[in-house]
Amino acid sequence: MPSEGQGYRILHNRISAVVKGFFQTRDELSFRNIRTALWPVMLVFPISVILGNLRYYDHSIAITGFAANEIMFFILALSWLILSFTPKRLIIPLLRISVIVSAALMILLFLMPMGFVQFALYSAFKFFSGLCAASAFYLFCFVLNNVERLAGLAVIQLYYGLYYALWNIFPEFHTAGNSWTDAALMALLIVIVFFVSGRMTANSETNTDSDGKGSGVFFVIGLGVVHYMIMCMSNYIEWSQSSVSSFAFGLGTAIAIAIVLIMQLLKGRSALYIWLMFLVFTLLGLGALLLEPQPDMAALYEGSHFNTSAAVISGSFIYGLGDSLGYIIISYMCAGAIKRSKSLRMFRFCCFVFFIQYFVISGIFSFYFNYFDEPNKFLAFAVVLVLVSLCLLFIPFIQKRLFEADWTDGLYLRDMEEYSCQLVETEKINKKEQLNLTPREQEIFTMLLKGTSPKDIAFTLKISYETVHHHQKNLYRKLGIQSIQELFARYGRAV
Repeated sequence: MPSEGQGYRILHNRISAVVKGFFQTRDELSFRNIRTALWPVMLVFPISVILGNLRYYDHSIAITGFAANEIMFFILALSWLILSFTPKRLIIPLLRISVIVSAALMILLFLMPMGFVQFALYSAFKFFSGLCAASAFYLFCFVLNNVERLAGLAVIQLYYGLYYALWNIFPEFHTAGNSWTDAALMALLIVIVFFVSGRMTANSETNTDSDGKGSGVFFVIGLGVVHYMIMCMSNYIEWSQSSVSSFAFGLGTAIAIAIVLIMQLLKGRSALYIWLMFLVFTLLGLGALLLEPQPDMAALYEGSHFNTSAAVISGSFIYGLGDSLGYIIISYMCAGAIKRSKSLRMFRFCCFVFFIQYFVISGIFSFYFNYFDEPNKFLAFAVVLVLVSLCLLFIPFIQKRLFEADWTDGLYLRDMEEYSCQLVETEKINKKEQLNLTPREQEIFTMLLKGTSPKDIAFTLKISYETVHHHQKNLYRKLGIQSIQELFARYGRAV
C-alpha cells in the first residue's frame, strides 16, 4: 500500500500528465520554412482583407431596419456564397476580375460625395472586394504552408493594431488610411495579381480531389462558428458602449501578434494555448468593460484620449488581445485543415459556412437585439459567457479531435526517390497488420529501419527533433515495443 505522500505524488503526476497532454504539439513551424519566392501569394489574402475594410460609409443609413454596417455583412456573405459554387479553374480569373472592378469602384468612391449614391457604390465595392478576398483564400489554403499563413495573418493584425492605436490620437492618420493607404494597397494588389500571375497560377495547381475524410475540417469549422458568435456578441458590447479605448485595443492587438509568434514559432506550442487565451482574454476584457458606466458622448471626445478609466484601458487592452488571438488561430487552423484535407469540397463547404456566419448568424443577432430600446450589453455578455464555458467544458473532446492533428508542413518521403520503394512496403505492412499508423509515423518507421537517427530524420523532413521523438513514441506504442532493437528484430527484413 502506498503511503499518503506517495499517493499524493502519484495523483499529482497523473494530473500533470493529462494537463501536459492537452498542450502537446505535432505542428512544425519554423522561419526557415518561409519560401521567399512565394511572398506575392502570401500577400494576396491579407491585402484583400484590409482593402475590404478601409473605405468609409455612412453609418447613419439604415435599410429595412438594418444599419449600414449590418448590411455590409449581408453583401460580404454573397461573395463567399459565390465562391462555394465556383469551379476550380475559374477561381484565379475571378480573382483578377474582382481586383479590376474593385479598383474602378474605388476611383468612383474618391470622386463621389457622401450620401446614398456613395453608399450604393461602397456596397458594390464591398461585394467585389469580398470576392477578391474569398478567391485569395483559395491560395491561402492550398498554396501556402503553415508558417506562411501565420505571417499573412500577422500582416492583417499588425495593420489593424496600428490603425486602432493611431486613429484617435492622429485623426489625419485615419483620413489617410481611408484614402492613400487603400489606393497604395490596391495598386500593389494589381501588380501582384497580374504581373506575377504565372507564378500564382502554377502554385495554385495543387491536388484537390480528395474527399477530405479524417482531416478535421468539420471540427475546426464548427469551432470557427463558435468563435464568430463570440465575436458578434463582443462587437455588440463594444459598439453599444462606445467607450472602448482604440489605443489600448490596438496595443493589445500588436501584443497578440508577438504572443503568437513566440508560442507557435519559437516555443512550438500547441494551437490550443492560443485558443484558450482567446477565450479567457475575451471574457476578461469584456467583463472589465462592463464595469464602466456608459460615458457622456460629448465628454468622451474632449481632451486627451488617455483620460479614461482603468477599467476602459485594461478592458480594451485585454479585449484587443483576445480578439486578435482568436482571429489568427481560427484562420490558421481552418486553412491548415483544408490544406490537409486536399479537398476542394471542404474548401467550398468552408466558404458556404462563412456565408451562413455573415448572413444568417449576423442577421439573427442584429434582428434580435434591435428589439431592445437600449443596448442590452449584460445579455450579450451572458451569451459570451455561456459560449466560452461550453468551449472550456469540451476542451478534452476538442483536444482529441482537433488539436492532436498533425499539421506539419515539412517534407515527405513520398517525394524522395531514395525512400519511395521502402515507404510502399511500410504502407503494405500497415494495412496488412492494421497498425493504424499515421502517414508521418509510417515515414518515421521507414527511416528508422534504414538506420537513420532521429536527428537525421528531423533534418531530412525539416521538422524538429521533438516532433520526431513524439511520433517515435506513438509508433512504439502502436507496435507494442520499447526500443529500436525490437523494431529491427520484428520488421528488419520487411522493409
